[in-house]
Amino acid sequence: MNGERHFNVDIPVTDLDELDDDVFEGQGGHSPEDHFGDGLDELDYDLNKPSTFKEKIKNYFGKLKSNRGYNRLESQNATGFANDLDPDSDGFIENIRDYKIKMVYTKFRNTLYIGIGVIVALFLVGLYAKKSRNARYVANYPYSKPFLNNGTHLFYPTTMVISLDGFHPHYINSERTPALHSMMVNNFGAPYMIPSFPSSTFPNHFTLVTGLYPSEHGIVGNTFFDPDLKKQFVNTNPKKGGLDPDFWKGAEPIWQTAFKQDVKTAAHMWPGSEVPEVALGYLSEVDAYNGSVTLSSKSSNIMKWLDEEDISVRPQLILGYVPTIDQYGHRYGISGKELENSIREVDTFVSSVLEGLKVRNLDNIVNLIILSDHGMAPTSNDRLLYLDDVVDLKKIEHIDGWPLYGLRPFEEHNVESVVEEIRKKMAALPESLSSHYSVYLKSELPEEWNFGRDDKSHKFNYRLAPIWIIPDTGYVVTTAEQMKKYQNDYRPKGVHGYNNTELLMRALFLAKGPYFNEKLKSGTGNEKLLPFQNTEIYNLVCDTINIEPSPNNGSFGHGGSCSDGPLVSPKNVLPDNWTDPLIYPNLTFKVEHLVKDPTYDILWKKPGQEEDAATNDKVPDVTFTSSSFSPTTKPTAPSLTYEAGSSSTTSENFFDEVLDELVSEVEKIASHYLGDYKTR
Repeated sequence: MNGERHFNVDIPVTDLDELDDDVFEGQGGHSPEDHFGDGLDELDYDLNKPSTFKEKIKNYFGKLKSNRGYNRLESQNATGFANDLDPDSDGFIENIRDYKIKMVYTKFRNTLYIGIGVIVALFLVGLYAKKSRNARYVANYPYSKPFLNNGTHLFYPTTMVISLDGFHPHYINSERTPALHSMMVNNFGAPYMIPSFPSSTFPNHFTLVTGLYPSEHGIVGNTFFDPDLKKQFVNTNPKKGGLDPDFWKGAEPIWQTAFKQDVKTAAHMWPGSEVPEVALGYLSEVDAYNGSVTLSSKSSNIMKWLDEEDISVRPQLILGYVPTIDQYGHRYGISGKELENSIREVDTFVSSVLEGLKVRNLDNIVNLIILSDHGMAPTSNDRLLYLDDVVDLKKIEHIDGWPLYGLRPFEEHNVESVVEEIRKKMAALPESLSSHYSVYLKSELPEEWNFGRDDKSHKFNYRLAPIWIIPDTGYVVTTAEQMKKYQNDYRPKGVHGYNNTELLMRALFLAKGPYFNEKLKSGTGNEKLLPFQNTEIYNLVCDTINIEPSPNNGSFGHGGSCSDGPLVSPKNVLPDNWTDPLIYPNLTFKVEHLVKDPTYDILWKKPGQEEDAATNDKVPDVTFTSSSFSPTTKPTAPSLTYEAGSSSTTSENFFDEVLDELVSEVEKIASHYLGDYKTR
């Protein structure tokens, strides 16, 4: 019994990961026999029927040693070995001794042949199992599926990716998030991952499963207008683009890639996983988005896919989506008890997933990747630009996105003239405000964003509005109508979508599992990678389950345009002396936030950094040594015991033990019988 797991922010659900308590009892039988020989009357080898293969082998050889003498002679007489012997003849006493020796020798010879055959067979099976294990994460295309064993079931290489929407790496510390703290310190990962531009939920979640920039896969924002389709995309509205396949057909998501290579994928509320023609029909299992589903239900829903008995049905790739932190971040910004409590609950969710893998003995079979799509920045009434003040809204037909504003004027209004109007009015505003906003034509957007320029630069540039107003992090654009609706109190209190390289937009990347152990071969199990773009995740996940990726914008991987080899490799390991020159929240204004004693700073803060602008508190210098540092608080998961093989090498260890036992028994028997034969 795993006990109950309670999530304070939702309805408690018990028995998240309860395992069946299977009891196997040896069924014994007893057949009395007459024993003749040297003190063997006390051997009860049939009293308890052997329940394991190893016991059966030992029992077989044990019978051979114990059933010596006249009982064996009677048995062999029954088979015709001694039918020509006359008990009344003078030679009976002499001949019976020779026949007994002959029969024992013959039995030993036959048994020895059988034993050698069994040894050879088990050796070959063990060798095959070892080769399969060693080849586990070598992507040989076309795809082949090695078998792994957790002690009770066979598995194919399996990867679980869980997205914690809006979770910033600095939210982790030992007290608030012990499970994530332990992963950040003791397992694999990177200081942070760089989202794609714009740093919004739907564009980045589709990037994670395609390896393409938003301007290449087509979901260029949470909201946008497609001039060719003459349709509006609104991510939260299924009838306006959210589930319209016309918007999603621009790229091959990983569930299609996997499907084409006979690998099954299950998705729990992942953005885009419910779209007809694009996802439905390719995914073997789909949990539709439901905002009322509790964290505890999420955990059990995700883990249930690993409990599928049939390996041909069980998914090898599981995608899970957790919107909790994003939702609370929008409501409360980057501070407050409500956000802090939600972070604790999400950490408990992660802890339950980790425990679920542990009790199933899947730590060395399933790769677990915990990541996020972006971070979060605070908003304020003090950092607002009213769109009404810089452009005549009657000239604008469509407004795309937020906090970035893409403007699409009516056809009768020239784009250049509208831009000129905006820039002229912006220049008339106080510099303290206007200096935090940039106005671009689509063709002028910075090349580093991979978003905009001319329509030939990226496949879906035509979906981008021709005019863009880009605020600095923490600044927003609004309208008089919107502020009236919210009674002059700007909402949401937290937003994202800013420049993807800003500190507050950074995403989380943590990982553990056999793929990472084998690729880095560090022996420490806690190697960290250099920060990287989230376009690399698609190739990485494909590599973990040995499938060939489709062409994409990633730099690391196998084949295609990915000439730099896999992302997870020694050449991309973070140097021991790496430090971050920036300090959270890296803003030009003061703001309250909940980040305190973050694990990130303990690991990577540059000594002597300037004070935190938000609190004016000097962050203490900390010297970190990976070999001496350990989590101060263990994950808040139930205490469980598990008695099973420690890893997927259980089968190999079993064969080794059986081989050792067989060799030992054969040597003992050979020594005993050959010794007896020589003395007789």
